[in-house]
Amino acid sequence: MNYDNLHELINRYESNIDILYNEEHDELFKWRAFKTWQEQWNKPDSAFGSFADRFTAARKDFDLLIDNSRMHPSTGVLKLWEKEPESVEKLFNDVLFGKAESTADIQNNMERFLDGYELLRQKYFPGNWSYKQDRHSASVFLAANKPSVNFVFKSTEANRMARYTEFGLDIGYGSNFSLANYYALCDEIVNAMKEHTTLLEKHFARLTDKCYKDDSLHLLAFDLMYCSNAKVYNFYKGLVEPVTRKTIKKKIKPEVSAEELARLEAERLEKISAIQAEISDLENACSEYSDISLIDVQVEFKPYGTGVVVEQNVDRITVRFADVEKKFMLNSKYKVRPRFENDDVIVSAFTEYADIVDKIDRFRRKLDDLM
Repeated sequence: MNYDNLHELINRYESNIDILYNEEHDELFKWRAFKTWQEQWNKPDSAFGSFADRFTAARKDFDLLIDNSRMHPSTGVLKLWEKEPESVEKLFNDVLFGKAESTADIQNNMERFLDGYELLRQKYFPGNWSYKQDRHSASVFLAANKPSVNFVFKSTEANRMARYTEFGLDIGYGSNFSLANYYALCDEIVNAMKEHTTLLEKHFARLTDKCYKDDSLHLLAFDLMYCSNAKVYNFYKGLVEPVTRKTIKKKIKPEVSAEELARLEAERLEKISAIQAEISDLENACSEYSDISLIDVQVEFKPYGTGVVVEQNVDRITVRFADVEKKFMLNSKYKVRPRFENDDVIVSAFTEYADIVDKIDRFRRKLDDLM
């Protein structure tokens, strides 16, 4: 574990705390959201007429945590509840929030919840990709329900923190995801934060009575990962990256003077740093699109009729029709392709993604020339 990098990130969080917590950026909304959930979800049954009423009240401040302009998983919960109320209630109360004695149990509950929810979505809203749940949204519900036990998870933020701190354990993706390893990373962050007493003093001093007082520091650990990786803050900028094991190619002729050699080397390193910062910002932007899952979403395509997305690599999808499987690119340049519900939203998003990837490739080629 690279504790120097970890403590430096915590120092940068503390140095920027006035910006993070001010009215403009308002990162404290996460603590308000947890306070709302705790207060509303744990009220007696007599306080609400139905599960939908309880869920609506509890998730009132959740919009920025799990919903955005494209994805609406919490809205999907209410829409599915209207179709099968007992099934939705069971998925939350008996499955996601079910008994768990270990991290393995928590992950098992999460996966069963996601599988069960996806079956309902396919049954009633097969074409609506925006109602899908993922590990991030499930982790938010878990963490809000038991903040001292669980941590909010976002794949890009978690894996980047693991890389910069040389964590050593693989958090993984997809079927290889390990919640135990992610929680172990979070525990390391919490333990390191406990050494930063001035940060904790500033943090708790800013929590109003509308905020959840998270003595476990679990939400603060996630916020460090989120703010370090966010396009607006990017606390990784200028931080020494883990060893890449790349050999730097010497391009300076031996007859160049020592002074000129030093100047050219400093110039080269400055260019490398600037390009790495550009790539970092663009990679942050990519995460917004790579988190959009279209698996099992229904589409329409005139030559073959109705199909279902069975594979996806961000903007590349495989669709299974009645008699054939076809691959497509989701980009406005490609006119011959299947159509989704809210097709314009999907296509514009992945066209933006392709443009960002192209920029990253150009910067990487420049970087290779400097190495």
